[in-house]
Amino acid sequence: MLVQKKQAPWEGILQAIQNSYAIKRHVEFFHWLKQDIHPLMRHDVLLAAWGDFSSGELHFDVSSALPEASTQRLLQDSAIVNYLMCNLYKRWVENDDKWYVVNRFDGSGIHAQSPNPFTQQLLKMHSLLVYGVRDTRGKADCIYVFFDRTKEFSVPDQMLGMIMPHLDAAIRRVGHLTPVIKDEDLLDSMAQGGLSDREQEILHWVRSGKTNFEIGMILNISANTVKNHLKRIFQKLDVSCRAQAVAKTGMPAGARRPS
Repeated sequence: MLVQKKQAPWEGILQAIQNSYAIKRHVEFFHWLKQDIHPLMRHDVLLAAWGDFSSGELHFDVSSALPEASTQRLLQDSAIVNYLMCNLYKRWVENDDKWYVVNRFDGSGIHAQSPNPFTQQLLKMHSLLVYGVRDTRGKADCIYVFFDRTKEFSVPDQMLGMIMPHLDAAIRRVGHLTPVIKDEDLLDSMAQGGLSDREQEILHWVRSGKTNFEIGMILNISANTVKNHLKRIFQKLDVSCRAQAVAKTGMPAGARRPS
């Protein structure tokens, strides 16, 4: 008996492509993923990361039905995920810009380094697929990482090649989410001398007792770049050392900012 090879559901693919043209809002993109893409390519979380991967200056967008796996949750403490995305991007480049799958993914090490609601969700994920897009003009490459709870991620190559350009085009039409600023966060930012997001990330890791080298590893930047950031932090806070910077922002060294 001949066994027919399972083919990609072309009708569903064409319907998904057609529906993608109408996406203009983030909620529409989310529903499109759920209704059109999920039946074709099962996944629990889609994490898009774009920007300058060489410097670690990234932006994020998350689409997931899991309550704690959201863009806002990620942006509350993004340093360790920033490090993960830079490493996945590096592997994509080393793979000649071709998509790849990581089966039997283990997020326990990531969560242990920076336990927070978002990394807690990564503990449930056991496979992932990485698809990258070059942005030659804008110099802001993008990688899309599909996380799933199954141990092996399976998707037909032809289907991925047809769907992903339309997914990339759709998500570029919707504005990415930014952190919701609470009153206490605004007051905290004012107390920190108007530090940039990157400077606040570095100060967070200084509070946790990390060295310049360790911070550089986490943020995927050099220890010298961390040192230069610290100089600007000291100037803005009008202090001369790490201990004074930590003391002025009201948290002891080694303490962790609550989620």
